[in-house]
Amino acid sequence: MQAPANTKSASDAANFDSALNVMFLAAFPLLLWVFSGSFSGVATAVMQIWLFSLALRLISRGQKAHDAYDAAEIAARPRLPLKLIGSGLIGVLVVLLAGHTFDNLLLPFAMGLGATGLAIAAFGIDPLKDKGLDNPDVIARMEQDALLDEIEHKLAIAADQVAALEDPEVIRRTEVAREMILRMLNDATQQPESFATIRKPVQTFATMLSAEVLRLLASAEGPEFDYARRRYMAKLQVMTGSFRKHARKKGFQVGRDAFEREADNLLTRMPRESAA
Repeated sequence: MQAPANTKSASDAANFDSALNVMFLAAFPLLLWVFSGSFSGVATAVMQIWLFSLALRLISRGQKAHDAYDAAEIAARPRLPLKLIGSGLIGVLVVLLAGHTFDNLLLPFAMGLGATGLAIAAFGIDPLKDKGLDNPDVIARMEQDALLDEIEHKLAIAADQVAALEDPEVIRRTEVAREMILRMLNDATQQPESFATIRKPVQTFATMLSAEVLRLLASAEGPEFDYARRRYMAKLQVMTGSFRKHARKKGFQVGRDAFEREADNLLTRMPRESAA
Protein backbone atom coordinates (compact mmCIF):
# COMPACT_ATOMS: atom_id res chain seq x y z
CA MET A 1 0.00 0.00 0.00
CA GLN A 2 1.45 3.37 -1.03
CA ALA A 3 1.92 6.02 1.64
CA PRO A 4 0.04 9.29 1.26
CA ALA A 5 1.95 12.05 -0.51
CA ASN A 6 1.82 14.41 2.47
CA THR A 7 3.19 11.71 4.80
CA LYS A 8 5.99 10.93 2.39
CA SER A 9 6.92 14.60 1.95
CA ALA A 10 6.95 15.11 5.73
CA SER A 11 9.25 12.10 6.11
CA ASP A 12 11.56 13.42 3.38
CA ALA A 13 11.67 16.84 5.04
CA ALA A 14 12.56 15.26 8.38
CA ASN A 15 15.33 13.23 6.76
CA PHE A 16 16.65 16.34 5.01
CA ASP A 17 16.78 18.30 8.27
CA SER A 18 18.49 15.37 9.99
CA ALA A 19 21.13 15.32 7.25
CA LEU A 20 21.73 19.05 7.75
CA ASN A 21 22.10 18.51 11.50
CA VAL A 22 24.72 15.85 10.86
CA MET A 23 26.45 18.20 8.42
CA PHE A 24 26.63 20.82 11.18
CA LEU A 25 28.98 18.49 13.06
CA ALA A 26 31.60 19.46 10.46
CA ALA A 27 31.92 22.72 12.41
CA PHE A 28 33.00 20.84 15.56
CA PRO A 29 36.74 21.59 15.12
CA LEU A 30 35.92 25.29 15.36
CA LEU A 31 34.89 24.71 18.98
CA LEU A 32 38.52 24.03 19.80
CA TRP A 33 39.27 27.68 19.02
CA VAL A 34 36.66 28.72 21.54
CA PHE A 35 38.39 26.89 24.38
CA SER A 36 42.04 27.20 23.42
CA GLY A 37 42.41 30.20 21.12
CA SER A 38 42.97 33.87 21.70
CA PHE A 39 40.14 36.37 22.05
CA SER A 40 40.27 37.19 18.36
CA GLY A 41 40.36 33.49 17.56
CA VAL A 42 37.32 32.85 19.77
CA ALA A 43 35.40 35.69 18.10
CA THR A 44 36.34 34.37 14.68
CA ALA A 45 35.27 30.83 15.59
CA VAL A 46 31.92 32.00 16.96
CA MET A 47 31.31 34.10 13.86
CA GLN A 48 32.14 31.20 11.55
CA ILE A 49 29.96 28.76 13.51
CA TRP A 50 27.09 31.26 13.28
CA LEU A 51 27.71 31.70 9.55
CA PHE A 52 27.62 27.95 8.98
CA SER A 53 24.46 27.59 11.06
CA LEU A 54 22.80 30.40 9.10
CA ALA A 55 23.78 28.79 5.80
CA LEU A 56 22.26 25.44 6.81
CA ARG A 57 19.10 27.11 8.09
CA LEU A 58 18.66 28.99 4.81
CA ILE A 59 19.13 25.78 2.87
CA SER A 60 16.58 24.01 5.06
CA ARG A 61 13.96 26.75 4.59
CA GLY A 62 14.71 26.93 0.90
CA GLN A 63 14.17 23.19 0.55
CA LYS A 64 10.81 23.43 2.33
CA ALA A 65 9.77 26.21 -0.04
CA HIS A 66 10.96 24.09 -2.97
CA ASP A 67 8.92 21.10 -1.76
CA ALA A 68 5.81 23.28 -1.49
CA TYR A 69 6.51 24.62 -4.98
CA ASP A 70 6.78 21.08 -6.39
CA ALA A 71 3.56 19.96 -4.64
CA ALA A 72 1.50 22.92 -5.91
CA GLU A 73 -0.03 22.99 -9.35
CA ILE A 74 0.28 26.77 -9.46
CA ALA A 75 3.08 28.50 -7.58
CA ALA A 76 5.20 31.63 -7.73
CA ARG A 77 8.96 31.36 -7.58
CA PRO A 78 10.47 32.12 -4.15
CA ARG A 79 11.14 35.78 -3.58
CA LEU A 80 14.62 34.94 -2.27
CA PRO A 81 16.73 32.00 -3.51
CA LEU A 82 17.42 30.73 -0.01
CA LYS A 83 19.22 27.54 -1.05
CA LEU A 84 21.48 29.47 -3.38
CA ILE A 85 22.23 32.05 -0.68
CA GLY A 86 22.96 29.28 1.83
CA SER A 87 25.30 27.55 -0.61
CA GLY A 88 27.05 30.87 -1.19
CA LEU A 89 27.54 31.34 2.56
CA ILE A 90 29.13 27.91 2.78
CA GLY A 91 31.57 29.05 0.10
CA VAL A 92 32.31 32.23 2.08
CA LEU A 93 32.95 30.13 5.17
CA VAL A 94 35.43 27.95 3.29
CA VAL A 95 37.22 31.08 2.02
CA LEU A 96 37.51 32.39 5.59
CA LEU A 97 38.80 29.09 6.91
CA ALA A 98 41.27 28.59 4.09
CA GLY A 99 42.44 32.17 4.34
CA HIS A 100 44.08 31.39 7.70
CA THR A 101 46.19 28.71 6.05
CA PHE A 102 47.34 30.17 2.74
CA ASP A 103 49.22 33.40 2.15
CA ASN A 104 47.70 33.79 -1.31
CA LEU A 105 43.93 34.30 -1.49
CA LEU A 106 43.63 32.79 -4.96
CA LEU A 107 43.52 29.22 -3.69
CA PRO A 108 41.03 30.00 -0.86
CA PHE A 109 38.71 31.68 -3.36
CA ALA A 110 38.99 28.67 -5.65
CA MET A 111 38.16 26.39 -2.74
CA GLY A 112 35.22 28.60 -1.80
CA LEU A 113 33.85 28.44 -5.33
CA GLY A 114 34.28 24.68 -5.28
CA ALA A 115 32.43 24.44 -1.95
CA THR A 116 29.60 26.57 -3.32
CA GLY A 117 29.39 24.39 -6.42
CA LEU A 118 29.31 21.20 -4.34
CA ALA A 119 26.58 22.64 -2.11
CA ILE A 120 24.52 23.56 -5.17
CA ALA A 121 25.07 20.08 -6.61
CA ALA A 122 23.99 18.51 -3.31
CA PHE A 123 20.97 20.68 -2.50
CA GLY A 124 19.99 22.02 -5.92
CA ILE A 125 18.93 25.54 -6.76
CA ASP A 126 15.70 27.32 -6.01
CA PRO A 127 12.90 27.50 -8.61
CA LEU A 128 13.66 30.35 -10.96
CA LYS A 129 10.25 30.96 -12.56
CA ASP A 130 6.56 30.85 -11.74
CA LYS A 131 4.86 27.52 -12.19
CA GLY A 132 1.59 26.73 -13.94
CA LEU A 133 0.82 30.24 -15.18
CA ASP A 134 2.00 29.36 -18.68
CA ASN A 135 -0.32 26.36 -18.92
CA PRO A 136 -3.52 27.22 -20.88
CA ASP A 137 -5.53 24.56 -19.03
CA VAL A 138 -4.45 25.91 -15.65
CA ILE A 139 -5.23 29.48 -16.68
CA ALA A 140 -8.67 28.44 -17.94
CA ARG A 141 -9.38 26.63 -14.69
CA MET A 142 -8.28 29.66 -12.64
CA GLU A 143 -10.57 31.91 -14.66
CA GLN A 144 -13.42 29.45 -14.25
CA ASP A 145 -12.92 29.23 -10.47
CA ALA A 146 -12.75 33.02 -10.18
CA LEU A 147 -15.96 33.38 -12.17
CA LEU A 148 -17.72 30.75 -10.07
CA ASP A 149 -16.72 32.54 -6.88
CA GLU A 150 -17.93 35.86 -8.27
CA ILE A 151 -21.33 34.48 -9.33
CA GLU A 152 -21.87 32.52 -6.13
CA HIS A 153 -20.98 35.63 -4.12
CA LYS A 154 -23.45 37.78 -6.06
CA LEU A 155 -26.23 35.22 -5.69
CA ALA A 156 -25.54 34.77 -1.98
CA ILE A 157 -25.70 38.53 -1.37
CA ALA A 158 -28.95 38.78 -3.33
CA ALA A 159 -30.47 35.91 -1.33
CA ASP A 160 -29.44 37.48 1.99
CA GLN A 161 -30.88 40.86 0.97
CA VAL A 162 -34.19 39.28 -0.03
CA ALA A 163 -34.30 37.29 3.21
CA ALA A 164 -34.24 40.58 5.13
CA LEU A 165 -37.67 41.42 3.64
CA GLU A 166 -39.20 38.41 5.46
CA ASP A 167 -41.53 37.79 2.52
CA PRO A 168 -41.84 33.98 2.17
CA GLU A 169 -43.01 34.01 -1.46
CA VAL A 170 -40.28 36.38 -2.63
CA ILE A 171 -37.68 34.37 -0.70
CA ARG A 172 -38.87 31.10 -2.23
CA ARG A 173 -38.84 32.43 -5.78
CA THR A 174 -35.40 33.95 -5.33
CA GLU A 175 -34.05 30.71 -3.83
CA VAL A 176 -35.51 28.77 -6.79
CA ALA A 177 -33.61 30.95 -9.23
CA ARG A 178 -30.43 30.82 -7.16
CA GLU A 179 -30.59 27.05 -6.75
CA MET A 180 -31.16 26.52 -10.46
CA ILE A 181 -28.20 28.67 -11.43
CA LEU A 182 -25.89 26.94 -8.96
CA ARG A 183 -27.04 23.53 -10.17
CA MET A 184 -26.43 24.58 -13.74
CA LEU A 185 -22.94 25.80 -12.86
CA ASN A 186 -22.07 22.58 -11.07
CA ASP A 187 -23.17 20.55 -14.08
CA ALA A 188 -21.38 22.81 -16.56
CA THR A 189 -18.04 22.82 -14.72
CA GLN A 190 -17.65 19.11 -15.44
CA GLN A 191 -17.23 19.93 -19.13
CA PRO A 192 -15.20 23.03 -20.09
CA GLU A 193 -16.97 23.40 -23.43
CA SER A 194 -20.35 23.40 -21.69
CA PHE A 195 -19.16 26.01 -19.22
CA ALA A 196 -18.00 28.25 -22.08
CA THR A 197 -21.51 28.27 -23.56
CA ILE A 198 -23.27 29.03 -20.29
CA ARG A 199 -20.90 31.48 -18.59
CA LYS A 200 -22.15 34.65 -20.29
CA PRO A 201 -25.87 34.01 -19.64
CA VAL A 202 -25.10 33.10 -16.04
CA GLN A 203 -23.10 36.28 -15.52
CA THR A 204 -25.92 38.31 -17.03
CA PHE A 205 -28.51 36.56 -14.87
CA ALA A 206 -26.54 37.15 -11.66
CA THR A 207 -25.98 40.82 -12.49
CA MET A 208 -29.63 41.41 -13.38
CA LEU A 209 -30.84 39.59 -10.27
CA SER A 210 -28.61 41.73 -8.07
CA ALA A 211 -29.93 44.89 -9.72
CA GLU A 212 -33.56 43.81 -9.35
CA VAL A 213 -33.09 42.95 -5.69
CA LEU A 214 -31.62 46.39 -5.04
CA ARG A 215 -34.61 48.00 -6.76
CA LEU A 216 -36.96 45.95 -4.63
CA LEU A 217 -35.13 46.89 -1.43
CA ALA A 218 -35.25 50.56 -2.37
CA SER A 219 -39.06 50.39 -2.30
CA ALA A 220 -39.32 48.20 0.81
CA GLU A 221 -40.41 50.98 3.17
CA GLY A 222 -42.47 53.00 0.71
CA PRO A 223 -46.07 52.90 -0.52
CA GLU A 224 -44.96 51.45 -3.87
CA PHE A 225 -43.65 48.23 -2.38
CA ASP A 226 -46.59 46.13 -3.61
CA TYR A 227 -46.00 47.33 -7.15
CA ALA A 228 -42.24 46.80 -6.80
CA ARG A 229 -42.89 43.31 -5.42
CA ARG A 230 -45.13 42.35 -8.37
CA ARG A 231 -42.64 43.82 -10.78
CA TYR A 232 -39.79 41.84 -9.15
CA MET A 233 -41.73 38.57 -9.32
CA ALA A 234 -42.66 39.17 -12.97
CA LYS A 235 -39.11 40.16 -13.92
CA LEU A 236 -37.70 37.12 -12.14
CA GLN A 237 -40.11 34.88 -14.04
CA VAL A 238 -39.06 36.45 -17.35
CA MET A 239 -35.37 36.10 -16.48
CA THR A 240 -35.79 32.48 -15.47
CA GLY A 241 -37.79 31.71 -18.60
CA SER A 242 -35.18 33.33 -20.82
CA PHE A 243 -32.41 31.43 -19.12
CA ARG A 244 -34.41 28.20 -19.37
CA LYS A 245 -34.86 28.79 -23.09
CA HIS A 246 -31.13 29.30 -23.57
CA ALA A 247 -30.33 26.19 -21.51
CA ARG A 248 -32.76 24.11 -23.56
CA LYS A 249 -31.17 25.39 -26.75
CA LYS A 250 -27.72 24.37 -25.49
CA GLY A 251 -28.93 20.92 -24.47
CA PHE A 252 -28.73 21.21 -20.68
CA GLN A 253 -32.13 19.63 -20.04
CA VAL A 254 -33.15 15.96 -20.37
CA GLY A 255 -36.83 15.16 -20.86
CA ARG A 256 -38.92 17.54 -18.81
CA ASP A 257 -37.15 20.86 -18.37
CA ALA A 258 -34.54 20.71 -15.64
CA PHE A 259 -35.45 24.17 -14.37
CA GLU A 260 -39.11 23.24 -13.93
CA ARG A 261 -38.17 20.07 -12.04
CA GLU A 262 -35.84 22.00 -9.78
CA ALA A 263 -38.44 24.71 -9.16
CA ASP A 264 -41.12 22.16 -8.31
CA ASN A 265 -38.81 20.25 -5.98
CA LEU A 266 -37.65 23.37 -4.19
CA LEU A 267 -41.10 24.94 -3.88
CA THR A 268 -42.45 21.67 -2.51
CA ARG A 269 -39.58 21.16 -0.08
CA MET A 270 -39.23 24.63 1.40
CA PRO A 271 -42.66 24.93 3.10
CA ARG A 272 -42.16 21.49 4.64
CA GLU A 273 -38.69 22.42 5.92
CA SER A 274 -39.99 25.75 7.24
CA ALA A 275 -42.77 24.01 9.15
CA ALA A 276 -40.30 21.54 10.61
